[in-house]
Amino acid sequence: MKILAISDVHGKKSEKLINYLKKEDISLVLIAGDITDFCITDFEPLSFVKPFIDELVEECDVDVFAIPGNCDPAGICNAIKESGPDERPALCLHNQMVAYENVIIMGYGGSNPTPFNTPGEVDDDKIYLNVYELLAEYDYIGNTEAERVVILLTHAPPYDTKADMIPDGSHVGSQGVKKPIHEFQPDINICGHIHEACSIDEIGKTKVANPGMLEMGHAILIDVAEDAKFTIEIVELE
Repeated sequence: MKILAISDVHGKKSEKLINYLKKEDISLVLIAGDITDFCITDFEPLSFVKPFIDELVEECDVDVFAIPGNCDPAGICNAIKESGPDERPALCLHNQMVAYENVIIMGYGGSNPTPFNTPGEVDDDKIYLNVYELLAEYDYIGNTEAERVVILLTHAPPYDTKADMIPDGSHVGSQGVKKPIHEFQPDINICGHIHEACSIDEIGKTKVANPGMLEMGHAILIDVAEDAKFTIEIVELE
């Protein structure tokens, strides 16, 4: 099974993404937040969400799970849930967990505070508590005999990784994401938020992957085998 992760769409469709999905055998698309562009637009931001996701589901035959980003306005989760056809709706994974074949995916949207006063900013202590609870819940209820890949989908990247580095070399990610990753070691953390930080890094055994801004033409491809062994790589959308 192949999963494609993208992030930071910012209200712009991508023909490269559509073309890639049509030619590759992708089952699921994960969107790590900032689907909309909350400021410089000539339309109501949430009106972009349904047409964007509908095209992915209907034209490319994929499922879509998404979380909010810091730039997405109030109502984003409802807009995600109302997207896709009735028989194949999109899923908002914010503060939720779902099983998908032999993969467990849990999500937490928004970001730690930024200098830009965006609508989806969350105190880092709250991020920590909520992400910790998600990972702890699976740690408690998970069937240890079943081979599964555990994916944590966040908008904010974990602090002090390649995924949270801005061009001047500073790290601006979330301690609230990093700490529970250290404690529970999910297999993969898909994140976004820092447009230029397309990368794959590691925290212990956890692979940390940021696809960067969609407009830049990158995505993260996860290929999961039946025995839950997986590969993860950056791919060019073309």
